[in-house]
Formats: sequence, C-alpha cells, structure tokens
Amino acid sequence: MKKIILACALASLSITGLVQGEEYSQNPILRPLTLTDGTAKITGAYTYGEQQNGDSESGIMANFTYGLTDDLQIGLEGLTYSLFDNNTGFELAINAGLRGYHESDDDLVGDSLGYGVNIFGKQVINDNLAITFGTGYTYWNEEHLDNKRENTYSVGVMTNVAKDFTLSAHYTFRDLHDFQQDNANSVTIGLNHALTANLDIGLTLHYSDFEEERNDVAFHETPEKSLGLYAGWRF
Repeated sequence: MKKIILACALASLSITGLVQGEEYSQNPILRPLTLTDGTAKITGAYTYGEQQNGDSESGIMANFTYGLTDDLQIGLEGLTYSLFDNNTGFELAINAGLRGYHESDDDLVGDSLGYGVNIFGKQVINDNLAITFGTGYTYWNEEHLDNKRENTYSVGVMTNVAKDFTLSAHYTFRDLHDFQQDNANSVTIGLNHALTANLDIGLTLHYSDFEEERNDVAFHETPEKSLGLYAGWRF
C-alpha cells in the first residue's frame, strides 16, 4: 500500500501566509502571500485520511519557510516570488517546486514524484473577507508507470467568523492527462485560530473524488476524505 509522505493539499491551505507578528497583521486575511526579508515560519501538521478502498492513512508533516527578500521566499514547497502587491488588496505570486511524493510497496507500481509551477493570488474585499484563486501545472515522474501530467484550477474564500477565527473554503478542479480518469475535484475547508500575533493553530477537512484505483491499477493513493490538525509559529 502506498504511503503519502508529503501532504501538499494541507500545506497549501493551512500554512500560507503565516508570518512574523511584529510586522504583519494577526488577521490572516490581511497577511501577504510571501514572507519579508529575514522572516521565518515553522509549521507542523498531523493528517488522518481514509481512501476509497477503505484503507486508512495517517502522517506527520513539518515545513520551514524563510524570506530571502521582501518578495522571495524559500521552503520545502520550493521558491515563491511575489509578482504583484498594491494598496488595492490585490496580490499575485508564483511558486515552483515539489508537489508530492508517493512511496509504494508494490514493485509493479513504484514510487512517484510530482513537481511543478503555479500562480496564485488573493483579492482582499475588506478586513473580514478575501477571495483566493490559482492555476498550476504538475508533472508526475513515475518509477514504473507511465509519467503523468495535470493542470489545476482553484478558487476559494476566506472570512472571519469570530475574533481571531478565520474560516476558509477552497475548490480545485484537476484536469488530468495520461491518468485513467480525465478529471477530479477536491474541496478543502479550514478553520484557523490566531492564538497570538506569532502563533496559529487550526484544522482542515478535505474531500476528493480522485480514484486511486481504476481497472485494478493503483497509483497516487490519496485520501478520499481526511482531517488535518496544524500549528504555525512565526519569528
């Protein structure tokens, strides 16, 4: 059975914008998409998921991100560069790096490594509401199966539901190429609690209709539904 080593879907939702409290708002909606020069963040997460075949999967993820300049940051997810940020609340950034790694105990299936590039942004409507969006390309390098490609298109919303509590919802459409299905959909809902200006905790719920097995061929075994708990510290 494959083991999911990198929970990229959780990382993309829960750790974006966790930045230094002395310079950035405690309100996640007002935080920029990239860290400033010399700012660091550490995130830890636990995920538990259930696959379509009934198998369960759990794992622990850690991430470290550092601001090389005011507009460029580096982390385990790769390099992120801020393309546009102005006083209207519109922000745009580009990221290139690792998208996921799947380890398989089946010698006929083999391991899989995904890497790619995506452009994502945010439009702040007011202090309590923002719209998020993005598009990306991922190339899956398979050890034994045919290599695969996918284009993703996502849209989401962030809103403050109470003091220091931010609810977010994101939908992603996966346009799949060389897979045994043509497309897939995923939805992620998250609740972030800003305990202090430097510390966040939160949870995420994720659902995907991606079929990890089709015609008795297993690949990219990702959870159909999963729960994630995370904490992020900025300094």
